[in-house]
Amino acid sequence: MSRVLALLLTPVLSLLLALPLSGAPASATDGGTDAPVAARDFSVTAHRGGPTRTLGENTMAAFRHSLRAGATAIETDVRRTGDDELVVLHDSGLGRTTTCTGPIGAWTRRQLDRQCLERTGRRPIPHLEELLAFARDRAEGGRPFSLMLELKGSNWSTTQVRRVVNLVKDAGLVELTALSSLRATVLERVRRLSPRMGNQLIVSGWRKVRETRGRVGGYNVPARLLTEQRVRRLHRGGDVVLGGYALTRGEWRTLARVGADGVVTPDVVAYRAWLG
Repeated sequence: MSRVLALLLTPVLSLLLALPLSGAPASATDGGTDAPVAARDFSVTAHRGGPTRTLGENTMAAFRHSLRAGATAIETDVRRTGDDELVVLHDSGLGRTTTCTGPIGAWTRRQLDRQCLERTGRRPIPHLEELLAFARDRAEGGRPFSLMLELKGSNWSTTQVRRVVNLVKDAGLVELTALSSLRATVLERVRRLSPRMGNQLIVSGWRKVRETRGRVGGYNVPARLLTEQRVRRLHRGGDVVLGGYALTRGEWRTLARVGADGVVTPDVVAYRAWLG
């Protein structure tokens, strides 16, 4: 009888041994790459890349500087050009931070590349693809950082959101990236297109938090609105809570006391020094 049982069990055991361990992740991204899963870390997030007097906001030079200073994440802004291409820029107009003028929607990306420079480093306005390639190379080299990409401007259609999501997927950065917006409807599109990608709703009042619970993956909130009770309640719902644009030591102390998941600050050097 034991010999018969052994003959019956041998094929089953062989099949089980050939299967992958159930705990091993199949993919790091919705796109199915073989890269290892990495957790998003927004504990020290450089707002607009952490500009300085000599390094302009949302520039590759500022991004590199902030990472050297100890940022775990880069927060930056994504806008659409007149031909629906994607560039890294905060304002709807070009005049404050570049050598050109007028609304971004009046320019094609090719025109921007040929005629416009950012004011500090006199370099072209970064394409989103350039930033993603930089983040991918750092991750592949064992020095990953997280990305918070704010979708700026008028309401983004599903097609336009899909373009951003697909670029992040193609770069293998889903597990390192969150998309942020002032509009919950935009983030709902993000969640439908890529449930594994992070998303953050930017709020200035608590009413917006109450109205959107369960619809988004987290909140970017001013320190003055946060209490320990509010943060605990959001954490119980699985939400990531970040302190938005925290510039002062008082704000940093508040965010540490209430248990926020991270700080979004324009001054990474000062914040790191305060942390010790």
